[in-house]
Amino acid sequence: MSSRSLPSGLAPGARIAVVAPGSPIDPPALRAGMERLRSWGYRPVAAPHLRARRGDLAGNDRVRLADLVWALSDDGIDAVWAARGGWGGARLLGGLPAALVRGGTRKWLYGFSDLTAIQNHLVGHGWCTWYAPLVADLGRPERYAAAALRRMLESPEVPGRISARGPVLRPGRARGRLAGGCLSLLAALAGTPWQPDFRGAILFLEEVGEAPYRIDRMLWQIRASGMLEGVRGLALGQFTACRPPPGRPSRSLREVLREFAGEAGVPCVAGFPCGHGRASRPLPLGYEADLDGRARVLAYRPPARAR
Repeated sequence: MSSRSLPSGLAPGARIAVVAPGSPIDPPALRAGMERLRSWGYRPVAAPHLRARRGDLAGNDRVRLADLVWALSDDGIDAVWAARGGWGGARLLGGLPAALVRGGTRKWLYGFSDLTAIQNHLVGHGWCTWYAPLVADLGRPERYAAAALRRMLESPEVPGRISARGPVLRPGRARGRLAGGCLSLLAALAGTPWQPDFRGAILFLEEVGEAPYRIDRMLWQIRASGMLEGVRGLALGQFTACRPPPGRPSRSLREVLREFAGEAGVPCVAGFPCGHGRASRPLPLGYEADLDGRARVLAYRPPARAR
C-alpha cells in the first residue's frame, strides 16, 4: 500500500470527470445522472470523448484511454466517475502509464461492473477506489442507497459496515484488504498479465444476468487460475437475475455458491446489498475489512498507512 494519504471527501463545487472506458453512454441516462450530481452541489465535467461511439465501445481504445488518463491526472479534476459499464475497460490496462498507476490514490475513482478490471489493477498498486453505482444509475433512485452514497462522497475516511441479507455459506471470521467486483470481469482477467493478486484479501463477488451454470463456470475459472490463492474470506453481493434457463435442468444459484465456498475453504457470507440490484451500497476496494460470519457483517476502514 502506498504511503500517500487518501483524498479527502468532496466539497461543494468539486469537479467530477465523467468518463466512459467501456461501452457507449445512453444520453438520457447520462443527462439524468449528471443532473443528480449537480443537485448534490458538484460540477460534472464530461471527458473530451465521452459521447464517442464505435459499435459496442465508447470510441476506440485510444480515445477511451486518453480520457481516463486525463481524468486521473489533471489537477483541475477532483474525482472521476464512470458513466456506464458494459465492456471495454480491460482493453485499456496495457496502456495505463506506470507512473500514474504506481503513484497511489491520486483522486477517488467511482464506478463498478466493467470498471472492475481497472479498479483491481489500481488496487494491486496501492490505490483505493469505490465500487459504486455508475453515473447512468444516479437518475434512478431505486438503484442505490442514497445516504450511503452521499457518505462515500463526503466522508470516505469514516469506517463503515454492511449487513448481509443472505446465508452464511461457510462460517468463520476473516480480515484482509477488500478487493474484487463483477465476477465475469475477473474471470476475463484469469491467465492474463493483469490477473489480480488476491493474496490476503477479502474477495467480493457479484454478477448480473448469468445462469447458475455460467456462474459455476466463471467461479471454476478463477479458482483454476490460482486467483483464489491466499484469499482469506468471501463476501458475495447481489447476483441479480441469475436464474436457471427455462426448461433446462439446473442447480440453484445457492447450490453453486455453497459448493464454491466449500471448495475455497474460507469464511463466506452471501447477500451483501452491493452490485447490480436495487438499493446497492458502495464498497471501498483497497480498504481494510473484517468479515464476521456469525454477525453476517462486513466492516471496513481506510488502510492503516492512510489514516
